[in-house]
Amino acid sequence: LIAREPDDPAGFRANLVVTVDDLTADLDLDGWQEANDELLRKELRNYFLLDRERVEMSGRPVVRRLAHHAESDTGPVTMEQWAMVEGSTGYTLTASVATLSYDSLADVFSAIARRFRPGVRSGPGEAVP
Repeated sequence: LIAREPDDPAGFRANLVVTVDDLTADLDLDGWQEANDELLRKELRNYFLLDRERVEMSGRPVVRRLAHHAESDTGPVTMEQWAMVEGSTGYTLTASVATLSYDSLADVFSAIARRFRPGVRSGPGEAVP
């Protein structure tokens, strides 16, 4: 699932992405996120981890990550992630924005993350509790 802002010829388009991973039985939240730290370092150009913490959201353990990377075509990007496990499935909500715009969207991203519930579906016009 991807949600992004309208085209911006000046640079990076802010976006939210939900990814879903099937986890092996021996992989818990912390182990999964340690592996993701290594993957992000390898895959993202000029990746720099700013903060990683384990928090609780809605009674669920969550790993929150704040990081920076630079894309050659769009410039510096700041991303904030919230990762959680439900059963044997890992869910990651990633919010990415041009670094100079992060301050203006950080509270919005955080509010969305607090409301995110893996596996919860709502119909048209229904609110997720």
